[in-house]
Amino acid sequence: MGGRSKALVLGGTEFLGIHLVTELIDDGWEVTLFNRGVTNPDLFASSARLRGDRDSDVTALAGHEWDVVYDLTASHPEQITRSAEHLAGHCGHYVFISTISVYDGFPEPGITEDAPLATIEGPVPAEVDGDSYGALKALCERRVAALFESHTIVRPAIIAGPHDPSDRFTYWVSRLSTPGPHLVPPVLDTPVQYIDARDLARWLVVLGATRVRGVFNAAAAPVRFADLLDAVAEAVDTPLRPVQLTEEQLAAEEVRPWFDLPLWLPPAEATMRGFFGIDSSAAAEAGLRHRPIGETARDTLTWLRGRNAEVPLLLGLSPEREAELVAEYGTDA
Repeated sequence: MGGRSKALVLGGTEFLGIHLVTELIDDGWEVTLFNRGVTNPDLFASSARLRGDRDSDVTALAGHEWDVVYDLTASHPEQITRSAEHLAGHCGHYVFISTISVYDGFPEPGITEDAPLATIEGPVPAEVDGDSYGALKALCERRVAALFESHTIVRPAIIAGPHDPSDRFTYWVSRLSTPGPHLVPPVLDTPVQYIDARDLARWLVVLGATRVRGVFNAAAAPVRFADLLDAVAEAVDTPLRPVQLTEEQLAAEEVRPWFDLPLWLPPAEATMRGFFGIDSSAAAEAGLRHRPIGETARDTLTWLRGRNAEVPLLLGLSPEREAELVAEYGTDA
């Protein structure tokens, strides 16, 4: 191919994609982005753009050669097939970003890459929803393996850091950056596990450059929820003033795990006991490294303060609702 190494990024203008493209450019890659041009269309003005839609029109991909393709957006196997019509045989290596949601349940910690995957009974649905997401991603993996001989499949855990649109980790950074009391989960020795998007992006560049083949979980080591809160509070320089309601009180007040208290899964959720206990040792052996929680928290706070203040967080209790609950039930722990 000659000259600079060429990378095609399917997506590239949101969250992980922003960090991946930044890493590629900083490393001297010639980067082309393929997307609809809807999300952050002005990012990476120096990079080539191809416009299209994974669900309908991918003809812009035709007639090119790539050293590496990074697929950040496929959630349905037909999207893989449609793109492969122009990419199979025209790229040296294919890196597919999957998810740990492909696993068929999380009954115990220590889930490795050979654990059973979710399946779909009956016809493959045309649309992706919360129930079919994991199984469809698993089908995407199979399609990648069938169509691209040289490939890597990466299954990240929860991804956190600047530009995160989910607000799962961001909620705690936001909340603990302001004075307490702080309503926290009733049980704090449960695990939490995530990966900083920048650590993942850096590693993806290495995987593409070295054309490492295989399937990898990607996650930092689990930590106790209490340790996560302590690390975030220290990083944002705000004393943690925890207030805890019982699980029964939370249920009575319709405070939902995960949605109102992000990242928290009650111990009683037996089928999710291993969700925050993914085994990422294979990725570590392949070079994945992780920064401290505090660094992720500080950088997330810096980004959050530059975000439109009128945009509410997608997850978590509102300050007003939290104050009501604290006034009704709580005293500082």
